[in-house]
Amino acid sequence: MSDTTLHELCKGFGALLSRSKQPNFSEEASRLNERGNLPLHAACSFQANQEVIEALLRAYPGGASQPNSAGNLPIHQAAMWQAPVETVELLLSRYPEGATVRNQYGSLPLHMAASNQASPEVVRLLIDSYPDALHLQNDDGMTPLDLALADESASETVVAMLEGRPPPPEMSQRQKAEKLGERAIALERKLTSLREASARQAQDLSDAVAAVRRLADRFPHALYAAGVDPNELEIALSNSITDETGLPGRGSGKKGQTEAEAIILDAVKRRSAIVVRDSRGERMAETGVAVSAAGPRDRVEDLLSSIVGLDHIKSQELFLSSNRPLSAVSAYSSSDNFPIALFSPTVSHALSCVHQVRGLRRTTEICDLRESLLPHALQGRRGLSSIGSNQALVLSALSDDPGRPRASHMVFVGNPGSGKSAVARLLAKAYHELGILRKPKFLEVERMDLVARDKHATIAKTQEVLEEARGGILFIDEANMLGAGSKRSKLDYGVDAINEIIASIDANAQGTGDSNLPLIILAGFPVEMHRFLHSQNDLRKRFPLTFEFPDYSCIELAKIFVDLAHAKGFDLEDALTVDVIGKLLEDETTAVWRSERNGRVSEMLLAGAKQEVRRRMREASFIDEDAGEVDPQLIIHADLLNISQADFK
Repeated sequence: MSDTTLHELCKGFGALLSRSKQPNFSEEASRLNERGNLPLHAACSFQANQEVIEALLRAYPGGASQPNSAGNLPIHQAAMWQAPVETVELLLSRYPEGATVRNQYGSLPLHMAASNQASPEVVRLLIDSYPDALHLQNDDGMTPLDLALADESASETVVAMLEGRPPPPEMSQRQKAEKLGERAIALERKLTSLREASARQAQDLSDAVAAVRRLADRFPHALYAAGVDPNELEIALSNSITDETGLPGRGSGKKGQTEAEAIILDAVKRRSAIVVRDSRGERMAETGVAVSAAGPRDRVEDLLSSIVGLDHIKSQELFLSSNRPLSAVSAYSSSDNFPIALFSPTVSHALSCVHQVRGLRRTTEICDLRESLLPHALQGRRGLSSIGSNQALVLSALSDDPGRPRASHMVFVGNPGSGKSAVARLLAKAYHELGILRKPKFLEVERMDLVARDKHATIAKTQEVLEEARGGILFIDEANMLGAGSKRSKLDYGVDAINEIIASIDANAQGTGDSNLPLIILAGFPVEMHRFLHSQNDLRKRFPLTFEFPDYSCIELAKIFVDLAHAKGFDLEDALTVDVIGKLLEDETTAVWRSERNGRVSEMLLAGAKQEVRRRMREASFIDEDAGEVDPQLIIHADLLNISQADFK
């Protein structure tokens, strides 16, 4: 509720006294505004006289003991706004305990009086009402004396009372004039300080707006994490009026703001809620002004939302250290219709890198922001000597940054159907959107695509594959086969393909090779890949990250089946829950059988369920001409039981 008529009348007093004679005055005196203030609070804030305070207390006696939203009693308001001593005395007579009450900041009325230049009479009255208040601290650790001394214009009489000594003798006219002169100088210093702070704030705001504009121009994806849609911002900026130089013209912005600045500030004020998540992807908090439940979306978030589960890989930055495994996470990509699992990534070297998608994104955005700030900060300056020490320290830190993060080459190991290629496809799209890769290209090859009949042909063939995948991801499936010699020949030209890959990686790292070398992912089965990498020490050194993809549990396979069924337009009967499906798979299959298929088990189960639905429809048509009672899009428990008992071993 906003201020009522009586709240407004309490800011002047004659009309209020006339209104106090009306029959509904008592009800009006008890109303609260949106800040939790009674009319009595408003009267105390505007230095109402004793007659007005008495009228309000007669109408609502409990008002003297009622706090507002900040925990302030009317006596707090009176002490803060230099109310007459008669007002404070009247409030204490109605509620003596008010002198001992703290507001939500831990301040007593004496704290409020000492920090707001209350009269010596009011300070003395509050001290006499609660002597212990002299030594008590508020939540900032300040006593009333500390607050008075912090105010350069505090009365010496008040300071003396707070120190517990007699007040100084009354000053002569000349001394009073000198004191007023000192106070004027102190106020002038404070005003100058405020002006300088305001100028710094204006410059900081201008720098921040300029940084947002550069981010929108150069790295627009970075704005999504802040809840700003760069596409909407760019449309608004392109529609702004430009002057002859092509720069945004002066518009309706405040105090000389350009129209572009006003547009950017408006976009920031209207930004969507930012959801903060922990390392497991759980929602922790929400910041920003939530104007849209969904918030702006971009391609990376769309890709991540297509993955069921994998909160681990979608969470905020998670640093990997040497030999530190991460808990297994399973998921399924509804966009690729393929199961995905990610398990215990272990880093063989002591790296401090972020390879979860959102974590890598945040790291990239920080680097983009640093890059957008540094040129502006150094513009027109030949060195750092002409700026302040704090700015020089910040700029030095910015200039020492190694640059945007680069994705490391990786090894994916896991049994068939565990989702190695599906995760790689996702990374190709997501890394391209983040600017890590120049292309969203994903090229999957195997030994036969790299190895030829002789050494030179093998090198040429490998170079062709690297060229075809440049700028994207090269996924080498069953990479361990590169170390397996041909049965027809004792010569193994797979080693030549390996050496060419190593040479390309080294040349790129030294800056002498192709800067668009693809991100290479070696994939294969666990045992075979372990043996292969153990025998290829030079190759293993170029692939610092190894991600192991675990076998799916029965519950995870059940979840994948449910997602697949829904994606294909099928419904499940109410009794067919994830737990029921998981129990059925556990009873009807073995761990070895599942490990040889993994996500394909869910696909097989869905294919069999489709056949069972069609079989039920045929049987119903033979028994009854009206087969419409069988829902062609409904899967029941008997369907899954039949297919698992008949085809699953």
